[in-house]
Amino acid sequence: MTTIAPALGKAPARSIQFTGQRGFRKTLNERVEAHLRENGVPARDLPAMYAKTAISLVWWLGAYLLILLGGFPTWVNLILCVVFAFAVASIGFNVMHDANHRGYSDNPRVNRIVSLSAELAGISGFRWRTKHNVWHHTYTNIAGYDDDIEAYGLIRLSPRVPWRPLHRFQAWYFPLVYSLIAFDFILRDFLMALFGRSDPNHVYPKMTAGDKVTFWLGKLVYAVLMFAIPMLVFPWWQVLIGYVLIMLVLGLLLGVVFQLAHISGDANFPEPKPNPLRIDNEWGIHQVETTVDFAPRNKLLNFYIGGLNYQIEHHLLPHVCHLNYPRLAPIVEQTCAEYGLRYVAYPTWRAAFMAHWRQLRALGQPSG
Repeated sequence: MTTIAPALGKAPARSIQFTGQRGFRKTLNERVEAHLRENGVPARDLPAMYAKTAISLVWWLGAYLLILLGGFPTWVNLILCVVFAFAVASIGFNVMHDANHRGYSDNPRVNRIVSLSAELAGISGFRWRTKHNVWHHTYTNIAGYDDDIEAYGLIRLSPRVPWRPLHRFQAWYFPLVYSLIAFDFILRDFLMALFGRSDPNHVYPKMTAGDKVTFWLGKLVYAVLMFAIPMLVFPWWQVLIGYVLIMLVLGLLLGVVFQLAHISGDANFPEPKPNPLRIDNEWGIHQVETTVDFAPRNKLLNFYIGGLNYQIEHHLLPHVCHLNYPRLAPIVEQTCAEYGLRYVAYPTWRAAFMAHWRQLRALGQPSG
């Protein structure tokens, strides 16, 4: 029998309780499990997912070797750096993401091994599992809790975040901020490893000895791949330029894909009530109300970004392989309708992007 593991993990010390109970999540899980069981579809361990992993890794390795061994002129290598950045993002969107949610395989060891692809991309899997699986997936769009809407004040992604005069222009400069996201990932990794926190609101669980070995070994392998080996072929300054280009493109890709699904006029930004700190809503309903889907019929986009355009389905069913999301979306939409919930799915990527841009513009105003 197909089972779906719970979505929530270990919460930070300063946690928020979801006090509402309407049975939405229970009903949805039962319907999804029944659908998968009756149609003989596994929730995880899909052969197509293993093939997709191979494609992403071959793409990553092929671009890497072409840069090092191709002997191409500089302008071609710069293009290949962009291609490599897209390959790294593909591994993140598809392989690393599913594995760290335990949605890749039923075998915990397989998930653990595949999750190491995060280290290959320069990201700490340990930090990701707290930052993303717990803080983002539990406290979606809640300022001070959801790490994805923290931006050091450079950009305002929530009406609950203090406004600054700089934000008036954020609808125009946001690509620059998003392009720095990959650098921010690495910075916050080291802040976690050295100080146990990435900012005053986000304190991480203590790392075990094994976690520390994985972290530092992962950073060493990443440094060798991105700097030591390339400097055997190119001057250091060319390696640095190529690396910066890769990171800027990677950051922009990550920022645009992840933020389109939550920073929108159709997504809520709830504020917890005090004493006790709580959200008077069911967790599953909170996910629907703070998330949107986009471009569900765009098969190429869906393939490349690992089903993250089905973000509602992902937040409700993170332990199900993303290849199942298109078949499960009608079940989610129908269940939302029965519970009187608004299920938002922008028909195209462009429509979602424009909704995101309008929300950035609105949040850039003092009253936004």
